[in-house]
Amino acid sequence: MEKRKKKADGKLMFLLFAFTIAFVVILGRVCYWKIAHGSEFEDAARNQQINRYDITTTGNRGSILDRNNQVLAISTAVYNIALDPLQLAEVSEEEQEKTLSALCEKYPELDYVTLKGYITVNSQTGEINLPTHWKYLVKEISREEKEALEALDLQGVYFEQTSKRSYPLQALACHVIGFSRGDASWGLEREYNDVMTGTNGRSFIVYSGANSVTYETYAPEDGQSIVTTLDYNIQQIAEEAVEKTATQWPSQNVAAIVMNPNTGEIYAMANSGRYNLNDPSVPLEVEKSETFAQTWENMSSEEQTEYLNNIWKNFCISSTYEPGSIFKPITVAAAYEEGVIDANDTFVCNGHILVEDTDIDCHLTSGHGTLNVEGVMAQSCNPGVVQIAQRLGVEKFYQYFKDFGFGELTGIDLPGEVSANNLIQTEAEVGPVELATMSFGQTFNCTSLQIINAFATLINGGNLMQPYVVSQIVDEDGTVVMENTPKVVRKVISTKTSDYIRTSLKATVEYGTAKKIAVAGYSIGSKTGTAEQGSRARNDLWTLTYMAYFPVENPQYLVLTVINLPEDYADGVQSPSAMTKEIIEKIIQYKNLEPSEEVDSSADSGDDENVMMSDYVGSSLYEIIGDLDSKDLTYKVIGTGNTVVNQVPKSGASVQRGSEVILYVEKSESESGTVTVPSVTGMSYDDAVTKLTESGFTVAFEGDKENTVVISQDPKYGLSVEEGSEVMLQMGSAADDTSS
Repeated sequence: MEKRKKKADGKLMFLLFAFTIAFVVILGRVCYWKIAHGSEFEDAARNQQINRYDITTTGNRGSILDRNNQVLAISTAVYNIALDPLQLAEVSEEEQEKTLSALCEKYPELDYVTLKGYITVNSQTGEINLPTHWKYLVKEISREEKEALEALDLQGVYFEQTSKRSYPLQALACHVIGFSRGDASWGLEREYNDVMTGTNGRSFIVYSGANSVTYETYAPEDGQSIVTTLDYNIQQIAEEAVEKTATQWPSQNVAAIVMNPNTGEIYAMANSGRYNLNDPSVPLEVEKSETFAQTWENMSSEEQTEYLNNIWKNFCISSTYEPGSIFKPITVAAAYEEGVIDANDTFVCNGHILVEDTDIDCHLTSGHGTLNVEGVMAQSCNPGVVQIAQRLGVEKFYQYFKDFGFGELTGIDLPGEVSANNLIQTEAEVGPVELATMSFGQTFNCTSLQIINAFATLINGGNLMQPYVVSQIVDEDGTVVMENTPKVVRKVISTKTSDYIRTSLKATVEYGTAKKIAVAGYSIGSKTGTAEQGSRARNDLWTLTYMAYFPVENPQYLVLTVINLPEDYADGVQSPSAMTKEIIEKIIQYKNLEPSEEVDSSADSGDDENVMMSDYVGSSLYEIIGDLDSKDLTYKVIGTGNTVVNQVPKSGASVQRGSEVILYVEKSESESGTVTVPSVTGMSYDDAVTKLTESGFTVAFEGDKENTVVISQDPKYGLSVEEGSEVMLQMGSAADDTSS
């Protein structure tokens, strides 16, 4: 009995010993892993938590503004909705149902069954079917939508802040502003990309202590904005003239540039072939022409890409042509500067001139007879300017040719500029015939920007300027961090020579080839050009140009217009004169420029078509729209708000009935949260409703919706009212339209 007891006690002791040994081994192993790999496991646990919530927030791209702070491009914060299926799977079925139902109700494109499948647990493995922490559901919702969803306290739903680029004026200045999408980038969006790109922020989970998890957020920083030298109104004037001319005279390119010749600032740069910056991959012609829309659809992707690259390109800086007679004043200026001619010298034109064995014609084949230097330029006489170039000689001519900037980049702050240096002969290649043809702008190429910049040198005192389109870079607080100022590249001619050329070219408008652009009361200088392009044997490739500046006494505006390679060219038929005059007249009206010359007052006596401008500054739009209507004046509102802070034309100006008044407005403190009523007069009912609802308004109407247009609206265009307000539309026939 005692032996059995001892034996049992021995077994018990052995088991206790074995258990103790096992416990010590396990404890030692735990301690080993804790000491040797504890931090590694803790990091893994932290990373698992962090990976379940790690959101990048995109900083807004800086805006692009015109010189009057009109927005040309802007970025706004939008949000992507993301679902964390793993987190949603951990909450109750009631919470899951609440989340998924709310999402599907708000966004009908989401499918409840599909969403439910993301968190369905596999019965065999016990894991959910979609082992991911992040599933994007809806992209680019507004801040208001985000805040409404956040108020519902949905589980497993997160919002990733990103940025959306938009262009409020759509196609305006598209070739200057440009865009950036994927590998394609153009214009200012490309040139100033680094400046305008914001710094991303981040929201994520971190440990703060042994077991405490906290959220860390680093706010994004918006990019810097750029203020351009463009004037929204002048740009629109130029584009309207270009589009009208391109429609009247179908051409490979139609273009216009408006520059300040004294500073190099570009007020407008317009090309035909515009495109909508908000949707640059679809040409505007697709909407305008059913025939083109069908052609576009039948194009291969390579053909579409080639077409788009052509319309995206800025013709004014990236395409070249022989400038023709607008170059002649440069030859004259060089000769005058060198003293080989003076204002009283005369030259004989018999309709042609023989240079070695080449007979060079004048556009007036019967000849101009005897002309002084001013007359040579005013009548655009080829033999006359050839004789001037012969006095100057090849060496001096070529020196000035290069000094005026031909064959080199102007340095404008836009991508894609070409120098055309490969299309210019070297000095050694310029013989007597080449000197003769180059003297009147043939047998070499240049860009539109090069020739207008060179011409500016002729009339600004003799300084070759570096043109530019961005005047300032400002941060999000409005502080100027960089400012461009006028830069003189070099002095080319003396002030005396510049003054002579500037005043002499007034004769081109008074009795020369530019008489069609004369505006009563305003002194305008000009030079016209008609240049044959490419093979002279074809005789059907031409570029037509006008260079005009005003006022002659102190030029503030220099205008270049171009019709490049018009279809079915006929001498004397196609001409840039109409578009040039339209641009000049509208700039005069917009800037309310005073006449520089006396006008026969009898011509205006008893003119009841003119009205006197009232002083609207400081008034509310509500108060002045009626006055504008009574004077038969149309109006354009720039800015947001109801308080007028500036107006064009100014108070006291006499303007024609039917003229457009520019009203610059700002919001008062009481108007926060208001939105501007868009103009829908002249639209069909459906188009008007679409535009108004997209702007946040409700719509009511009176009249018949079918086969009618909006003839009036209340509130009127331009007023700032509370979002969601009702706009009443009066429908009727187009003949009944009484809108202003």
